[in-house]
Amino acid sequence: MTFFLALDHRLFLMINHLPHTPFTDAIAMTLSGVYGSTTLLWLLFGVWLFVREERKSHWFFAPLLTAALTSGLLTNVILKPFVERLRPSLSTGAIIVQPALYDYSFPSGHATLAFAMAMVLSAQEPKWKTWFYLLAALIALSRIYLGVHYPMDIIVGALLGWGIGFGALQLFSFSPTAKTLKRQRCDKCRKG
Repeated sequence: MTFFLALDHRLFLMINHLPHTPFTDAIAMTLSGVYGSTTLLWLLFGVWLFVREERKSHWFFAPLLTAALTSGLLTNVILKPFVERLRPSLSTGAIIVQPALYDYSFPSGHATLAFAMAMVLSAQEPKWKTWFYLLAALIALSRIYLGVHYPMDIIVGALLGWGIGFGALQLFSFSPTAKTLKRQRCDKCRKG
């Protein structure tokens, strides 16, 4: 266990000590939602996809909202207080760009939310899948760069988020939107 914690700390310092400029710090802070909520960004993507959707269904937002709420509750209310891992801002050698956070860090709520949203939105709009996951990865990495999460917080958060997104999609797989998406994917496969 000590080996993994040392590796986690070493990886944290490698990413956290990448060159910091006002420009890169501003990008990382924007990705992390320091200037606003990342949840709002993901929900705006959902609204955009809904507006573009030909067959609008009130079920469209159900998996998205379920995944967002589950991500927040599971990470911030249940897991972080249970695990009680201190943030790296309390570690020596950390470059802290934003005001230091003193709550617990494991798992990353930002990574959990980002990957849950990427999973759900990718199912809604498969051709944007790469971009949704790229955005999720950048949000997650920005948390290490800013000095508020260790890499293991991010990895577990990403896996947890992916699972939450998958679960939300399965929970609402009976919905008309899910059936329409399955039919569209089958049609695309047949057309080849």
